[in-house]
Amino acid sequence: MRVVVDANVCVSAVLSKKGSPARILDHATNEGPHDFEICAPSQFFPKINDVLARPKIANRLEWDAAEIAVYVRRLRLAISEVNVGDLEKVPSYTVDPEDDPYVHAAVLSDASYLVSGDGDILDMERPPVTVLDSSQFVRLWEQKLL
Repeated sequence: MRVVVDANVCVSAVLSKKGSPARILDHATNEGPHDFEICAPSQFFPKINDVLARPKIANRLEWDAAEIAVYVRRLRLAISEVNVGDLEKVPSYTVDPEDDPYVHAAVLSDASYLVSGDGDILDMERPPVTVLDSSQFVRLWEQKLL
């Protein structure tokens, strides 16, 4: 089963090591077997790096640029990259064009779920893939309902 995650999930996983986002990422970054494969669009990795480097977040984590780079490399090893093509040509799914590559990656990779903490993704009227927040996903996963 493939699952696309957005940047919000990965940043939340770092900020709260005991929450649902952390459970999802810990499962993906630990040695298998894995119940699901995590995917994300190519734009995901630079976005994570940029967000974690913001002074407010970097100071809270007490991470320098090298520690952020190590985390992003670790994510690159655990998350399958989905090439969504030219960003100018990504279909519009949400009200925020920055969110559309995540939805498009889910479509292109034939993902079963898109896990997000972003309101624009969670509030899509007719999502082309099932959208869950991280706590919904973890609850279904733990109950073996996925």
